[in-house]
Amino acid sequence: MSKTGSCLCGKVRFTADAIPSLQACHCRTCRKWGGGPFIAVPCKSAEFEGEVTRFAASKRADRGFCPTCGTHLFFYSKPGDMYGIPAGLFDEDPESSLRAEYFIDEKPDYYCFSEETKKLTGAEFRAKFG
Repeated sequence: MSKTGSCLCGKVRFTADAIPSLQACHCRTCRKWGGGPFIAVPCKSAEFEGEVTRFAASKRADRGFCPTCGTHLFFYSKPGDMYGIPAGLFDEDPESSLRAEYFIDEKPDYYCFSEETKKLTGAEFRAKFG
């Protein structure tokens, strides 16, 4: 499903092939990156217009951001060839509720979600997605 969106300042726009699902990652890296859980829409592909800075966060993943306003644009999984784009960046709110939570074993106690979701530990996530 083709969806569009942009960063906060509008200098970066994107079109993404979105999967209608919301996912949250509780890993320490995602929480460090955004100050809380990373709530994203998984996307099979994404095309970005404007300058994007890529950061090689690990051997398996890149993170992208707008160099002007600093908006976090994506998490890119190299083994899965998939993008996770923050839910709030889309022009229209995602049409799905939260369906999955990853790295549930790293989630701190100071927040929780009320939805029933599929929950994977870090080991389960790595085994499933590489």
